[in-house]
Amino acid sequence: MISVRQLRRRLGLWRYAVLHGARDRRLARAAAEAQREADAALEALPPLPAAGDGPEAHIMCGERQFVMGAWSSYSLLRFIPEARLVVHTDGSLTEQTLARWRRIAPGMRVVSREEGLAAMRRRLRPFPRILDWCERYHFGIKLGGTHSIAEAQRVLEFDSDTLALREPRALLDALRDSSVPLTWNADIAYCYAYPEATLRDALGDMLGPLPWRLNGGLMAGRRLDDADWALLDAALGRFGERAGIDPMRFWMHQTLIAVLASHMGDKARPLPREYDIHDGPTRPDASMRHYVGHPGIRPRFFIEGVPFVRDAVEPM
Repeated sequence: MISVRQLRRRLGLWRYAVLHGARDRRLARAAAEAQREADAALEALPPLPAAGDGPEAHIMCGERQFVMGAWSSYSLLRFIPEARLVVHTDGSLTEQTLARWRRIAPGMRVVSREEGLAAMRRRLRPFPRILDWCERYHFGIKLGGTHSIAEAQRVLEFDSDTLALREPRALLDALRDSSVPLTWNADIAYCYAYPEATLRDALGDMLGPLPWRLNGGLMAGRRLDDADWALLDAALGRFGERAGIDPMRFWMHQTLIAVLASHMGDKARPLPREYDIHDGPTRPDASMRHYVGHPGIRPRFFIEGVPFVRDAVEPM
């Protein structure tokens, strides 16, 4: 016998399929052709300026995400000439693919999974719970590897399915302002691993004002320090003491970032509305868009986003 929760989920999926199934199939077909065009169009992009000695821009990417990752990094770094691109690879990126990426992003650094893990184990040795979580969680190396390998004091983290459609001034201002500990784009809804009441019950005074819909796909701020890691380590300890809380649950990555941000004060803040995750067509006023893995959103990366960026760049 199925539970009420399972029944509601099934009814929700059925309702979504009825209302949006045809749209999503149409988008998927259009995106397949648009992705092939985007792949070919990479060859016409002029190289970005050589990497500077400013902030670092970190992205995780594999061979399957290369076309997205290349367009994502190009769209953003054209506005941050002082930044250095750091690509964390899962080992699937081929030398041929990396050569294509390096042509448009000279001086980019490539970090293998093994190199990221080694740096993370050195950096987080005093914090065994967060180290264990970073090693086992599917997005763990995104948090632990990025901030363990980073050399710059200011760090930008962005997913391969984000695009800068025009100059992201609010993001750049926050990135360049050393007094801003963290800024992020707002998610489409509450997307933490557990309801706020559950988190507060487990963490007590360890949880400050919970950030509004923090999304982990676009963040900028300072490199994490020992106090940050100690807080995350302690939070995982509290979670481990509570029955029914699984630290490996989906959305736990941005849940932990939200816990951290709750202690950073008023300077830690979401980016303006033009960075929000949203459904439907790309908003005309969007500075950046995170085309999350939703069938009504992700295809628009290639259908709407890449053509917009391509038309704004003068080809070679």
